Amino acid sequence: MADYSESSIYARIEVNRLIDFKNHIFTKYNESEMKSMMESIEDMGVTDPILVRPHNEYEGMFEIISGHNRVQACKRLGKRDIHAVIYEELKDDSAAELMLIETNIKKRNLNDFKISEKAKIVARRYKLMKNLNKRKDQLSDIERSKFNELEKDNPFNIGTRQIFYYVQIDDNLTTGLKDLCDSGKLGVKSAVELSYLSDAEQDVVRSFMLDGNKLSYHKANIIRKKAESVEISIEVLNEIFKDKALKKKPEKTYKISPEIIEKYFPDLEDEGDIQMTVELALDQYFSQSS
Repeated sequence: MADYSESSIYARIEVNRLIDFKNHIFTKYNESEMKSMMESIEDMGVTDPILVRPHNEYEGMFEIISGHNRVQACKRLGKRDIHAVIYEELKDDSAAELMLIETNIKKRNLNDFKISEKAKIVARRYKLMKNLNKRKDQLSDIERSKFNELEKDNPFNIGTRQIFYYVQIDDNLTTGLKDLCDSGKLGVKSAVELSYLSDAEQDVVRSFMLDGNKLSYHKANIIRKKAESVEISIEVLNEIFKDKALKKKPEKTYKISPEIIEKYFPDLEDEGDIQMTVELALDQYFSQSS
């Protein structure tokens, strides 16, 4: 991270003067994680200062950019104050939120999050970057410097197509199907195909899956194409999949050796992310060959 010492102040701030970031999109620690953090703070204190900015509505208060869990742990431990870095010139809400996302991702691996959470984080960063790029000249020096630094960064270690997939899921997939993604019952690429259906049609697909029907990418693609000519209903889905040949059609699968996984995907654990990365690489390879 760039050094902004000239634009920031190091201080100890009373925890009762700290307010959560208004657009905080990260899930806070569960009880087990919080207790572990509290034990660490009891033993060694807060080793990494939180990041804050002066609150734009409440005088004398500060908005937390990074460190929500550390602040909560200190409050529960009865700590009076906490070490913080104050960014006086970070006034743009989008720039501050972008910094919030970056600092959280550097501390927590993207693969630690559920699919719907990944989609929300990736989509939010993408939109913030797009928004800030349109009005860079309106940013303060610190905000512009931070934006220029983050514009070159790829904190998620994913490609353009994967970003598109996650944005599509966040924007257009219903909560019900997002829940199926999070539980492992619906793959990322299948979710992208279904995200093109109307909300009502997605609810029908969800009911169909909850009845025990599994949807591969191949089947999700068939549903998407069918929706171009008819409205998807339970009857339509049953009609689509009544063909025994379709139900039993074996899908081609190929294994990637552990050596290749270790060499090319050291930071990716999610199978869907690896598949999307391979697909993107193949797209680029064949586009260059043609």
